[in-house]
Amino acid sequence: MPHKDRGLLKWLPAHFMPEQRAMLKKLEIEQNYQNKPLIDEYEMLELENRIHYAMEFAYFVKVKIWREGFFHDFKGRVNRLDGFSKKIYLETDHGYIQKIVFDEIVGVEVEA
Repeated sequence: MPHKDRGLLKWLPAHFMPEQRAMLKKLEIEQNYQNKPLIDEYEMLELENRIHYAMEFAYFVKVKIWREGFFHDFKGRVNRLDGFSKKIYLETDHGYIQKIVFDEIVGVEVEA
């Protein structure tokens, strides 16, 4: 009977325990972690002015945010601003409402 080779499978690492998989996944996330850029009050004021401008004329905005060590981009129209809780409600192209806190925002581009 011929010998059946496992191919490349024999060279893959063996993960025996779920704790080991979780540790490796956590390590990979930590290696890709990025620091939040520092934004002074003048830059924050400029970002807020862009958001107000886009909301007034119903332009699309591209908002770049920083959450838990990673950057995310959202594109849509500003549905409403909540000054009390300092949140932006952004309506995306697919009709979903995305809540964004002012402190998470690191960049805003208005697409006229």
